[in-house]
Amino acid sequence: MTLLDGVYETHIEVADLDRAMEFYGDTLDLELGRYEEERGIAFYFTGSPRSMLGVWEKDDPEQGHFAFRVAEEEVGEMLPFLEERDIEPRAAFGVEPNEPIVHPWMPSATAYFSDPDGNSLELLADLSDDPDPEGKPMPLSEWRERQD
Repeated sequence: MTLLDGVYETHIEVADLDRAMEFYGDTLDLELGRYEEERGIAFYFTGSPRSMLGVWEKDDPEQGHFAFRVAEEEVGEMLPFLEERDIEPRAAFGVEPNEPIVHPWMPSATAYFSDPDGNSLELLADLSDDPDPEGKPMPLSEWRERQD
């Protein structure tokens, strides 16, 4: 038995984000979840169960990122899962990896790490709380305090 429950998200790199957004949003009719012009990225929700495609604009596209889906009730097992495999979790968005990191706009709890080639990976669990579209990433304990 494994903690991993499928791939939640994958990212691709593109040379022209406007053209890619027209293709993924208009041509393929994917739901735009978030657009960050300053970062040159658009996030699209796909299918059911929900998964996500991140489309990044890069001058010289390379390396990728994807997330493994984890059930909400398993959030507390994310870091032990990595530790048991001698995988070092890493900080992300200015939040140290002492506990899962919450992205309020989704909301989700995550644990970031890298593969041996430097690709960015994560464990990700959707949270059943209401999203905070303007919230910044934070430790899970801070998120839970705000939910009380």
